[in-house]
Amino acid sequence: MTRRATRSLRTWARALVVLLAPLGAGVLGHAWQVRKVEVVGVRFFDGKAARQVLEEALGKPPMLASASVLRDRLLALPWVEDARVTVGLDGTVRCQLRERTPVAVLTDVTPPQLVDITGRLLGPAGSNAELLALSGFAAHPEERAEILGLVKDLEKAWGQPVVACERLGSREVAVSFAQDRVTVLLDPQHPEGVAAARKVLALWDEQTLGVVARLDVRVPGKVFVRTVGD
Repeated sequence: MTRRATRSLRTWARALVVLLAPLGAGVLGHAWQVRKVEVVGVRFFDGKAARQVLEEALGKPPMLASASVLRDRLLALPWVEDARVTVGLDGTVRCQLRERTPVAVLTDVTPPQLVDITGRLLGPAGSNAELLALSGFAAHPEERAEILGLVKDLEKAWGQPVVACERLGSREVAVSFAQDRVTVLLDPQHPEGVAAARKVLALWDEQTLGVVARLDVRVPGKVFVRTVGD
């Protein structure tokens, strides 16, 4: 190749670089910004709050969008149990959330709140009529956690799901079950009384002694029966 041809090739190469530089800078700048947020794992709750946290990274270079900082902010949401966050070089923030599982609705606050098995408030309840209704426990988180921890044992002893639980006092709780219109009064420290109450109800119905409205097992070893109309 002659010197003249070499100079001509270099000239065309420089011209091509000049022409493509603005285009390359624009593409590179666009590629190195967070432009998209993806959230999966939301079933019970409104994922808008989680998306708002992650959208703080939009417009930033991926290297400056800290996944650990975003995760910490997600964990501050009451209903988020865990979060896995990655910031891709393709400009996408991806998040896999694990929610806390709501098991009951605290009805004596406005708006009603979802709670998990530990009694932790998770956020406003929507139409969750199938969940256990708790009342009287708003100011007593320890007692709320205690009664929720007993629910499975109470359901096993009675043979039906617990649908409502009302706090009457520090050691007085009224429990209602799914298929029976019978309220059981019990001391949470002595939940074994529910099994005795179930046996008494069966015998009472068998002998047709009247329609039972309430069974009181707050006194260990005793079952007091109240019928409709008493």
